[in-house]
Amino acid sequence: MSGQTGTPEAGCTDVLPGSRSALDPGRAIKPGRHGLSPETVAGIQRERLIDAFVQVVSERGYAHTTISRVTEGAGVTKKTFYAHFTGLDDCFLAAYQRGMDILLARMTHAYESAPDRPDGIHAALRTLLAALAREPRFARVSLVEVNAAGPQVRQARLDNLARFRDFLTGPSLPSVPVAVVDAIVGGIYSAIHVQMETGEAAELPSLLPSLTYFALLPLIGREAASRYLTDDRHAG
Repeated sequence: MSGQTGTPEAGCTDVLPGSRSALDPGRAIKPGRHGLSPETVAGIQRERLIDAFVQVVSERGYAHTTISRVTEGAGVTKKTFYAHFTGLDDCFLAAYQRGMDILLARMTHAYESAPDRPDGIHAALRTLLAALAREPRFARVSLVEVNAAGPQVRQARLDNLARFRDFLTGPSLPSVPVAVVDAIVGGIYSAIHVQMETGEAAELPSLLPSLTYFALLPLIGREAASRYLTDDRHAG
């Protein structure tokens, strides 16, 4: 498990890992009397390490990622790395879980703001695809490179996929077996994964009509689900 937690940088709680440069001058800690508490310094260092990790993995692949490359990308020492993480898998777990928590929070907000549950599923998927398209580094790490990580990270992936069940169940939606819900979630995940492996992350939003139809077909039937393929109000 992770070591010291630290305090996240101000304003970073809704920013996907890897979206900011770890070496941005605005994130540097001035030597000497900088007036920052040890907790604040630790939080800044941890966030820079997480961002650097995602950047290195997205560019080189997890198999070619080393602690030295991560610390160089974060502008910190190996001693600082080990003050926060036990190793690369631990850093991967922290980055992955941080990003998934942010994505799920955004999706939940979109889902709950929609006028009904089918529109909510559409809105949640639109939010997910748009976020991954805007942040291709995190998209690649969380969808492709996660397969090369250790058992803790792979288990976290399974746990987070299970959290997506909540978008497909509810009092206003027909009850379907858990196996069917998991099949829907798995199918959506697979389609996004294939797009990341074979195409550009920027094209992910183009999957929205098909994925919405696929998700809703077992829940509300073909006729009702089809309007998300043809109604301009539900496109992208």
